[in-house]
Amino acid sequence: MAQNRPLKILIIGDSNVGKTSILLQYTSNFFQETHIATIGVEFKLKEIMLDNIEYKLNIWDTAGQERFKAITKSFFKAADGIVFVYDVTNKPSFVNIKNWIKDAESKANDFKIIIVGNKIDLNDSREVSFEEGKNFAKKKNCPFFESSAKDKINIDEIFITLLEEILKAQKNLKEEKINEGENKIILEKDDNSKTKSKKCCK
Repeated sequence: MAQNRPLKILIIGDSNVGKTSILLQYTSNFFQETHIATIGVEFKLKEIMLDNIEYKLNIWDTAGQERFKAITKSFFKAADGIVFVYDVTNKPSFVNIKNWIKDAESKANDFKIIIVGNKIDLNDSREVSFEEGKNFAKKKNCPFFESSAKDKINIDEIFITLLEEILKAQKNLKEEKINEGENKIILEKDDNSKTKSKKCCK
């Protein structure tokens, strides 16, 4: 069974949007109504099978509080994918997604992203519509999900989709490098042919 290198996944967003709950539900099938706010970053490992290949996801849950932003930003580098999470019952957390993405893109630009509106189990208190979230994700050209960590709605789908996006990007990059290499070989052959065809006349 083939294996690949571990992939670094970050979960980013404001405090209390449910980042830790998403992580625990995905990695441990566990949900806790109340929990202590994440301090700095926390880490979980998840193995996932896709097309008979095993992938290891190193998933980092980051703190959303302002005082931990410097620590969170340092983890953007070398990230393969980022899950940006907001709370559908908290409009400011949705507005702040723009700032989180901007911060991430200022540190690196070779990661794939997915946008998630969490806590749809609290639909009666909704402040952000499905259309708002979907339209924003469309502008960022990335997948979008609404989820419930409590009811385990779309939790697995979030990470499977993000993994597929990462693998697609890696495949495209590999093909680009192969094409660049082939073009270089053709150019070198052409240059050599021109050199050999030159004749010196006196």
